[in-house]
This record gives sequence, C-alpha cells and structure tokens, in this order.
Amino acid sequence: MNESPAQYPEKAAPLTTREKILAEALDLFSVRGYDAVSVRDIAGAVGIKESSLYNHFKNKQDIFDSIVREYSGRWEEIFSSLSLTGADRQIVVDERTVAMYKNMTNAQFAAIAGAIFDYYMTDALNVKLRRMLTIEQYGNEDIRALFRRISFDDSIDFQSRLFAALMDAGCFVRADPYILALEFFSPIFLIFYKYDNDPESLARAKALFSRHIGSFTATYGKTPEKEEGAQ
Repeated sequence: MNESPAQYPEKAAPLTTREKILAEALDLFSVRGYDAVSVRDIAGAVGIKESSLYNHFKNKQDIFDSIVREYSGRWEEIFSSLSLTGADRQIVVDERTVAMYKNMTNAQFAAIAGAIFDYYMTDALNVKLRRMLTIEQYGNEDIRALFRRISFDDSIDFQSRLFAALMDAGCFVRADPYILALEFFSPIFLIFYKYDNDPESLARAKALFSRHIGSFTATYGKTPEKEEGAQ
C-alpha cells in the first residue's frame, strides 16, 4: 500500500531587510520612544550598516511614518476575519451585522469577544504599536489623533451604532446607545491598561473580561422577563 508523504506546514517567508528594519524600529520605539532611538540603534538591531538602512528609508521619520501607516490598519484584518466588516473592509452596522448578532449563540459571541481580546492583549505587533503611540501622543498632534481614533473613537462609535440597531431590532433594552457603549468599553479599557505588560496575569485578565461580557449582556440584553417588568 502506498502511503502519502507527510504534510508539513509551510514555513513563513523570511522577513525582507525592509521588514526587519520596521520590526526592530517598532521594538525600540515602543520601549524607548522615538527621540531616544537613533538610526544607528535601528541598524545595529537589524545587523546592517547604518548606510545600508538608507537604501530602504530616507530617515528615521520615514521609518516611523511607515510603521504607523503599515501597522495601524491591521485591526481591519482582524475584524474582517470575524465577519465584522463590509465589502470595503470597513466596520459596518447593517442588516447582515444585526442578523448575525441577533442569531448568535452565547458560545459564538464568547468566541468573537475572546478573539478580539487576544488581539488587543497578545498580538505582539498591536501591543507594541499601542505602546509606541501612547508614548508619542504627547508630542505629536497627528499621533495623538490617531491613537485616540484606533484606541477609543472607532470602537465606541461602532458599538454605539450597533447597540442602537440592536435596540431597534428588539435585542437590547432601550437606552442611550452612546452611554451604553461607554459602559461597555470602560471596564474593558481598564482591564487592558491594568494588565498590560503583565503576561503572568493574562489568564486572570481574560477571565475578568469574560465575566464583564456576561454581566453586561445579562443586564442589558432584552429577555421576556424584562419585557414583562417594563409593562
């Protein structure tokens, strides 16, 4: 009997020099900040001559701008993989989104929430980018606006619109959707910042996150008992 050859997972393609420069620069910027890192530091971390780095980037600012431009959109990939974006890869609230949430089981909702938690707390690139933007927001107005948008504004805006749609669909109790979004995210932001840079407490943070999601849904999700109480 002929046996088929063993199948091995494909190895990830090695990073190009340009990608190595971005990765090492992000490592340094996320710990020391932009001003405290030199081009020589970055070149040394990559293992190339300082002059060679200029074959790929004009200067340190060009490296920083490339990191922001190329890495800050990675959240769209995560939400797209969870079917939370439309055809244009933008997070949307439409009939499809509402139907998905309306028909979602507790296990499915927990899986989506868990995947988002893992991305924000354990995805190395996202964690480093968040730390870098946190450091640099105080000296750069554009970075401050970007940090607020991807860390707070986009999430709260999406959740507010989603809650409003779910209220209209009869899935949530009627309330101010923006305030409800703040009540939803405030404990999550607290968990993120309390346990950030503390990998030993990750399991505790995720358990607390899951308890918050369950408590919030139990409090604001519309049930027959709540309907009777409102009458």
